[in-house]
Amino acid sequence: MMESAQPVKRPIGMTILLVLSLVNACMQIFSNLFMFVTAPILKEMMESGELEDSVIPMLSSVDETMVESFSSMMELWMGIPTVYFLITGVFFIGSLVGVVKMFKLQRLGFHIYSISQILILINAVAFVYSHTPQNPFFSEFLTTAMFILIYHLYFKRIEYDSQAKREQDI
Repeated sequence: MMESAQPVKRPIGMTILLVLSLVNACMQIFSNLFMFVTAPILKEMMESGELEDSVIPMLSSVDETMVESFSSMMELWMGIPTVYFLITGVFFIGSLVGVVKMFKLQRLGFHIYSISQILILINAVAFVYSHTPQNPFFSEFLTTAMFILIYHLYFKRIEYDSQAKREQDI
């Protein structure tokens, strides 16, 4: 008599990575959509000097180099086209969908996640890296490739374990 097949268990390491990816996707969706909405207002405030006037008193106890660093960082971010934040937010929604599907051990989630992450990198190359003095592409590429590879290996392991379980049941 054949035993009933037990559901495939998600490895604990995969669960941890999925939780990290879930938190990251949610934070990125919120921050990118927030920047999309507020960037025009912030640009207007920077051009009028209002932003600096309101931030400098809060930073009065901070070193002058910190104030200059804040100002240059804001100028850098305000130089990025606003549509970048919207596109990135949408791609992170795709990433979130992929993570949720991977939680359910659906291989389609891996593909959605991978495509979304690659599109996020391409979007950054198209809009951001030309504006930044230091190009973080290589480190972001390595991080993205590492997560995709690890998720791929976890799915291979799950497929191998489930196949071995089926063969054992026969």
